[in-house]
Amino acid sequence: MIHDLPWNKKPVLLKINCRQFKCHKCKKVFSEQLNFVDKSKGYTKRLASDIVQQVLNSNIHSVAQRNGLSDEEVESMLKNQASQILNINLSQIKRLGIDEIALVKGQGNYLAVLVDLDSHKPIEIVQSRRIEDIRKVLVGWRIDVLNEIEEVSIDLWSPYKKLVEELMPNANITADRFHVMKQITEELDTMRKNEKKAAMSLDDESEKAKRLEALNKSKYSLLKNEDSLNEKQKLKLQSVLEISPNLAKMHALKEQFRQMTQLNLGEIASLNY
Repeated sequence: MIHDLPWNKKPVLLKINCRQFKCHKCKKVFSEQLNFVDKSKGYTKRLASDIVQQVLNSNIHSVAQRNGLSDEEVESMLKNQASQILNINLSQIKRLGIDEIALVKGQGNYLAVLVDLDSHKPIEIVQSRRIEDIRKVLVGWRIDVLNEIEEVSIDLWSPYKKLVEELMPNANITADRFHVMKQITEELDTMRKNEKKAAMSLDDESEKAKRLEALNKSKYSLLKNEDSLNEKQKLKLQSVLEISPNLAKMHALKEQFRQMTQLNLGEIASLNY
């Protein structure tokens, strides 16, 4: 029984009748190998690849629960894919991402992951996010490999920046757009809370009720991608933007940034600001 990609959000198991053979010389019995399943694994290669992409945007425990897997299975998928990529010549890595993966969200237990930004696949999993541990891994890549790296994407943590400047002097450092977007949405949500607090202190009961009606339960409509809102959420967003110029401006900038990060360089250069 082999786990495969879900179908219409339903789990899929492949029941495969593997043939067995017996060697005439050594008399050892062995099963045929499947080219879409790694040896001794209970899941397909394409499921493992999909799980890895989910983890890079979430955390191990949540992905495991969502896909009916154990935390250990998901971590094994990460390590297995990373070990396969390490078989290639590391000098081919030109654009590197340094990111973190939470084992369980909110519990402060993290792994560091080094990602090839061109293939969007992990290169290596570090068992902690401590700078000393990441440094040890990178130093093991050799100086000539590190000198050939042209770009490194990191979050806004300064120790990462110092490590890159030290070990990869020829690399341009870019901010990870996911972390920048997180900071933008946090600032937007802080303004939403401030606007609600200001509305509650108004003496004019009519104006107070009007503003609170618009602001209550507006968080999701403000923070979610505008083009993903349903009609009810769009109406809520419109009412919020009409009563708060501050939120209207910040929301517009949030959407503009999000759209820019989805464009290629040529499209960005052609924008008329």
